[in-house]
Amino acid sequence: MSWSLETSKGNEVRKVRDRITEYLKGIILDIGCGSEKVCSDAIGIDRFSEAANIHTDLSNPDSLRLFNKDSVDVVFSSHFLEDIYDYKSILKEMWRILKPEGYLILYLPHKDLYPNIGEVGANVNHKHDFYPEDILTSLDSFASYKLIRNEVRSDDDEYSFELIIKKVDTGDIFLKLEPQLEKEYDKKNTVVVVRYGGIGDMLIVSPLYRVLKERGYYVIANVSTETKRVLDGNPYIDEFIVQTRYTIPNTQLKEYFDSLRKRYGTVINLCETLERSLLIEKEKDPELYSLPHEERHSRFNINYSDFVFQRAGVDITGLKPELYLTETERVLLNLFKIRHKDFFNIQWQASGSSWHKLYPCVSDVVDYLLDSYPDIQVFLTGGDNITLNSWDRPRLHNRILKWDVRQSIIATSVMDLVVSPETGVLNAAGAFEVPKIGLLTHSSKENLTKYFINDYSIQSQAPCSPCHKMIYELDECPLDQTYGLPICISQYMSKDKIISNIAKVYNLWKQSRESNAN
Repeated sequence: MSWSLETSKGNEVRKVRDRITEYLKGIILDIGCGSEKVCSDAIGIDRFSEAANIHTDLSNPDSLRLFNKDSVDVVFSSHFLEDIYDYKSILKEMWRILKPEGYLILYLPHKDLYPNIGEVGANVNHKHDFYPEDILTSLDSFASYKLIRNEVRSDDDEYSFELIIKKVDTGDIFLKLEPQLEKEYDKKNTVVVVRYGGIGDMLIVSPLYRVLKERGYYVIANVSTETKRVLDGNPYIDEFIVQTRYTIPNTQLKEYFDSLRKRYGTVINLCETLERSLLIEKEKDPELYSLPHEERHSRFNINYSDFVFQRAGVDITGLKPELYLTETERVLLNLFKIRHKDFFNIQWQASGSSWHKLYPCVSDVVDYLLDSYPDIQVFLTGGDNITLNSWDRPRLHNRILKWDVRQSIIATSVMDLVVSPETGVLNAAGAFEVPKIGLLTHSSKENLTKYFINDYSIQSQAPCSPCHKMIYELDECPLDQTYGLPICISQYMSKDKIISNIAKVYNLWKQSRESNAN
């Protein structure tokens, strides 16, 4: 459909955003951003717009001089160049500041689809009427590039063309390179699984990729940059769509999913599959949040993995997480195992993403273990919400903020025991036969660890546990007087029970070693 009075004349960035989200990573400039930037992380540049981070007169060819050469990862511009007399100079400046291997993304009105200058309905601000070839011919005079996408967009209320151009570093020689156009997909046999969420969420979803691949699909994982590393090495994923979280505003996700279906075919949307379904949020579902504990438990005490597969339309139950190692990781982890072979190695995840995952007595339990068992050593892992730097003693290895998320989750494969609250590390341990002790508070064994092998998890004895709630703030929980933490993780998480379960696993390890020695 070409332009008409009935078609939209605004919100141009929303028309293109869904199709380019995977390219919007790193330092992004939105040049001529108007009233809405392409994504919240972008640096918007415009003369008067409130959405702009930098205000400047872009009709001046030197307006981008504040940016160094090769300094940004993506230059995006929508319905802007046609308003500039000297568009070639501003295009050259866009190219100058773009890093090699970076992307220039342009969305412009098409000469054959939009009223030309002087015609009825034409935009009075337009200085040019463009074909895609006009832009590419201009680039040919000063750039070496690979054309990734060149599409005319005339569906629904669009009347534009879309260019994605990758910068290639060939020095001062300008070469016309062969296009590297995106592939076309067989929509009948392609499936996109969309899941952002956290590390633990991604591990719960992880078996789905294998099941879909075994059913003959070309499998694409649409994930956030934070959770992509969970899936590194997964042989059942053919392709990734990786995007910075919140690139697509939550209010526009439906349009994004529709866009995915148009291009790829089947889309399995698992966003917020557990949130708002089995884990209730106070602001979004106040009535469910305030249900009596017993009623809430009877409704939401359902295994997360089974529920995810049901939502995905796949009739399989009983699957545990899957985590795959790269060859380099296998070698390094084997060296780790050899180096520490004389010890019973415990990985203790000291914290999680919220207050009810912060066990306050870690040091008490670990000190007891190290004092009582000369062949136990402990590796502490955790995020930036906990610091235990002052705690130092032999056979205690503090890896908090030293091992990143990937290192922490794959380390579970070579430990003799993993102790963790409800975090990605616990779910990662669920992928392997390593014994694990989950410190369960808002989830139950039925929810989380039902299918884990060698599971010694402990359910908090707090009267409100498992609460089946998403807990974000301390004031959402009853707190103990000693630590100021939710009672489920402090007052009602027994040190004696944790030590007893660790002793069980340790004794089995000891017996196995003695048996092998004989």
